[in-house]
Formats: sequence, C-alpha cells, structure tokens
Amino acid sequence: LGNNSIFKIEARALLEGLLISWRKSYRQLEVECDNALLVNLILDGGAADSHLTEMRLIHHLLSRNWKITVRHILRSQNTVADRMAKCMATNSTKMHWFEEPPQLARSLIETDYVLALNR
Repeated sequence: LGNNSIFKIEARALLEGLLISWRKSYRQLEVECDNALLVNLILDGGAADSHLTEMRLIHHLLSRNWKITVRHILRSQNTVADRMAKCMATNSTKMHWFEEPPQLARSLIETDYVLALNR
C-alpha cells in the first residue's frame, strides 16, 4: 500500500475483511485488532465522521444487518495474524486469501488451541 500510514493500512485491512465477510454471507463476526486507536474510533462512533474514507466505509458496513463484535487485543495475542502477514510480505499489492493457514502459522494455531484446552 505504498507509503500509507500504519493506521490507514490497518483500517484498509479491516475494511477489506468486512467486505469479504459480507460477500461470503457471514452475518456474525468477532473482529480482533491490536490497534487500540482504530478499535476506539469504531466503538466510540468516530469512524462516521473520520477524514479517512476507509473509516467512513467501515462505519457504513458495521451498520448493516449483521452482528459484529469489535474488540482490542494486545499485539502479543495477535501472533497468528502477524505471522500470516509476514508470510505474505512482499512488494505486491495483491490480496491474499487463505483457505488454509500457511505452514508457518499452523504451529502457532496448534499451540493456541492446546493452551485454550488447558484453561
């Protein structure tokens, strides 16, 4: 996404995820994001009046007829998404869709699953 700010890139990623989810007819989602500012703007209604087009579009999508929970998580709890992003890090502007997680992320998913079972 070129020289865009991290905030704008993360807002764009969230927007794209919501669009894909809507098109695939998912009507109940839990969204986790490690960007506290982005989550707070969404939860406090600041996205509606944002100067960023992505934020206004996110606000519009969230007002559709579906159930979405948006919550902030710590970056340390976001290791699977971080690993998947690093697996695909290139200079490409193409969107990558995973039907299955890449091999490098599978070990983290399995570890998270085992930890969840033991809680």
